[in-house]
Amino acid sequence: MTDNGRKKKTGKVSGQMLWFLLGALGVLAMGIPYLMLGKDAVFVYHDQLDGEVIAYLLQARHLWDGSGVLPEFMNGAAKTALTMPAPACVFLYRLLPAPAALSLMQVLGSTAGYVGMFLLLQWAGERSEVLRHRGGAAGFLAMLVAGMYAYLPFLPVYGLSQYGLPLLLYCVLRLGEDGRAKKSYGLAYFYVFLFGVNSSLVLAGFAVLGIWTVWEVAALFRKRFCVRQGIAWVLLLTVYLAENGTLLLELLGKGDGVISHKSEYVLNPAGFLNQFWTNLIQGGQHSVDYHQWIPVSLLLAVVAVWLCRRGRKGIDQENESTEQTVQKTDNRCGKALAASCGSILIFAVAAALWDSAAGVGIRSGLGALKGFQGNRVLWLSPCLWYFALGCSLLLLLECFPEKQAADTTDRESNGVGGRDGRGRKVLGAGMMLVALVTVSLTAVQVLMESDLKPNVQKLINRDYGAMSFRDYYAIDVLDQVQQYIRKTYGEEPEEYRVVSLGIDPAAALYHGFYCLDGYSNNYDLNYKHRFREIIAPELAKSEYLTDNFDHWGNRCYLFSAECPGYYTVQKGGFYFQDYEINAESLAELGGKYLLSAAYIDHSEDTGLELLRQEAFETEDSYYRIYLYGVKGK
Repeated sequence: MTDNGRKKKTGKVSGQMLWFLLGALGVLAMGIPYLMLGKDAVFVYHDQLDGEVIAYLLQARHLWDGSGVLPEFMNGAAKTALTMPAPACVFLYRLLPAPAALSLMQVLGSTAGYVGMFLLLQWAGERSEVLRHRGGAAGFLAMLVAGMYAYLPFLPVYGLSQYGLPLLLYCVLRLGEDGRAKKSYGLAYFYVFLFGVNSSLVLAGFAVLGIWTVWEVAALFRKRFCVRQGIAWVLLLTVYLAENGTLLLELLGKGDGVISHKSEYVLNPAGFLNQFWTNLIQGGQHSVDYHQWIPVSLLLAVVAVWLCRRGRKGIDQENESTEQTVQKTDNRCGKALAASCGSILIFAVAAALWDSAAGVGIRSGLGALKGFQGNRVLWLSPCLWYFALGCSLLLLLECFPEKQAADTTDRESNGVGGRDGRGRKVLGAGMMLVALVTVSLTAVQVLMESDLKPNVQKLINRDYGAMSFRDYYAIDVLDQVQQYIRKTYGEEPEEYRVVSLGIDPAAALYHGFYCLDGYSNNYDLNYKHRFREIIAPELAKSEYLTDNFDHWGNRCYLFSAECPGYYTVQKGGFYFQDYEINAESLAELGGKYLLSAAYIDHSEDTGLELLRQEAFETEDSYYRIYLYGVKGK
């Protein structure tokens, strides 16, 4: 290679590296608002602050005690009642304050998503001579798509279950290539292990293992089986089994004889076609990726490739040679685009079948396993949508006419030939422009829906209305309650049990209270029945609440028919006018205090006693907490 050639290649590599570093800085910058806000940072609370964060906190508190139970949670529930989605991240909650640990999970997850998607797109285009020649532009497109994926509002408590998928796919693909350095194989194995300990088997891991199995079986039949990939599959399976062995045995009825409340789940089927369309257009729960505009880029890429392969007949030999270079390139982008789109369709169909009448009919006979959410296979779709988007942009870039070829056509062709050269150049530029516009629309939507937006607004205006970490967990307010009980009654948290009304039990758990209520997707059915006696008076007033608790029951809460579906009551003029509770059953279960986010009128008629007339609050607190005692305790 000549000196000029080496400089040119180095320049292109440096260009890609520059775009990669700029994008990485943009991803890492999302951590700045979290760092500045601390406990005032804003996080999604549904399925995060109300459940998974508490799982990490309680498991971290009892990490080394070996007892197998969580004494603060639901009167001493088994640790399997709160399964961590990313088990290794428990050490973050052991070493750091919870808001810092959660913020770090967000930044690390997004960074893994960015790096993985960038490398995956680099892999897709590395065999294309044209894309190597246009390395800077290819690097920019990879940075753009990878940055969008990194900013998708996945819940950080799930670790690498979603953000880590592109890097896992990249590692598996590299393991299938011969002639690479042993060090690179070692790094790939290490990441497979890292993915296993930082992701959830029941949320995404089962889908990864299942699809990977199909891949390996197909490779075996095609005589392309790779031992390294097979070893990686075994490694991931082993990690998941080690992490979830106790839970799996329990769900299979091989545990300590405890029956999961999931056995009482009542499944409601959905129409197949409607559910398929929803899965395809919107995605599944916690996997919304705002891909509505991406199909435009995919269609443009298909058209561009078709035109690129069809045209240029009758043009000079130089143009034919250029076109043949494009056609003969071992282009992974096209294959990856087709495979991604096909997989997305299969996932949408599989998830729709799982939720259809036929699927529900089969699942209803599986006992506790009927609650298994097989539709979580849709969690893999966002990775494939954005990989497909990146491949489509690279294909458009590859099919964009070479400047030299276009200039040659313009100089040496008169009439049709010249117009054709200029026309293809204009058409290519127009298609790329339209694709970039659709990408920009997607990027804006992703940015506006990301967790960065409310935190930036919170930085600018501390009175911004979004509920913060401090607000949700009633920090500074429940501290007052705990101190009051300690000073007035001389009791430590482990000596009494509490329940919460109008404030999520997660807040009390965060502060170290021992709670009878909580949010769990796998707890003792007998405990559910005993707790139902406590809330029976309110369930009797609301068909919605009865259906929610009896047929689902993951939220073992004190419900109120006056505000069904609302688990947090902000301080203000609202008060409970006709709240009823079975105080006797509450006392039998061990309940001594009730923490209410609103005043309960005529509380003495239902077996409760207001212990302090003045509510606990701070000037800017979200909650106003009233402390009630349970008669009979």
